[in-house]
Amino acid sequence: MVELKGVIPALTTPFKEDRSLDLAALRRLNDIVLEDGVDGVLVAGCSGETWALDDNERLAIFEATVDQTAGRAPVIGGCGDIFANRVIDKVRLAERAGCDAVMITAPPYIMPTQDDIYAFFKEIIAASAMPIMVYNHPKRTGVALSVDLMDRLADEPTIVALKESSKDWNQLSQFIRRCRDRLNVLGGYIGLTGLAALSEGAVGYVDSSTSVLGPLSPKFFRAATTGDLDTARAIQIQITKLRPGFDATGTFPAGIKAALDILGRPSGWPRDPVKPVTPEGRAIMREVLIDAGILESEEERKRA
Repeated sequence: MVELKGVIPALTTPFKEDRSLDLAALRRLNDIVLEDGVDGVLVAGCSGETWALDDNERLAIFEATVDQTAGRAPVIGGCGDIFANRVIDKVRLAERAGCDAVMITAPPYIMPTQDDIYAFFKEIIAASAMPIMVYNHPKRTGVALSVDLMDRLADEPTIVALKESSKDWNQLSQFIRRCRDRLNVLGGYIGLTGLAALSEGAVGYVDSSTSVLGPLSPKFFRAATTGDLDTARAIQIQITKLRPGFDATGTFPAGIKAALDILGRPSGWPRDPVKPVTPEGRAIMREVLIDAGILESEEERKRA
């Protein structure tokens, strides 16, 4: 069974100006983050505008990522949906493409009970042996997974990991203490809880800022997990400065795509209804990147 741990970027999905898939750009971005030193890649998640993809596009993304990664790291495919049968269809696409694992949220929008969510996952588990990373993201789904529910799901052999993105420190801490003997707990929002989560026992993180941070993200993880706390704390400050820039420059993930483009990394356009970042927003994002120490200012380039 695949082990999901370390630094796993949630990749954006590049679209061309006509909003068609840009698989060549996705392949380049995939290679870039692998060269940065990441430990896995996630595609077609929230950062990948999963809501905007049809099944043919999802399969194409899965296949291109698996092919380009070529066994260098695990590939996780986003397969969330409201109905279990639709999730199962997406999981089969991930299986067909050769993904190593899938990521699944609670059913979004309808706000089901914890028992409903348990039955939802049990139906998916019964239909496929694919390793599953459960994704707790109440901001997107409208419902938070309880510690008791994850305790039950952790007994399922194919539930191998949890991505915890509730922004609730107490919840994250309890997940780690209750479930770490049976699944890997990974943090989200590393600018908020990164160092604390790793200190508490999270085995890694899945985060959209990693593709922007570049080699700094793996450096942060190695420092945090080898006792180099001075380095980890310094990088944590840099990471923390990014999120306000993402939030201030457009609808998620437009700000991330703008940051990637400014840094010369493949990004592409967002897909409707998400609009590209305005020139004014790009100027803000550029200053955020400079302030975070990720991009050189014009003065620094002239001095170099």
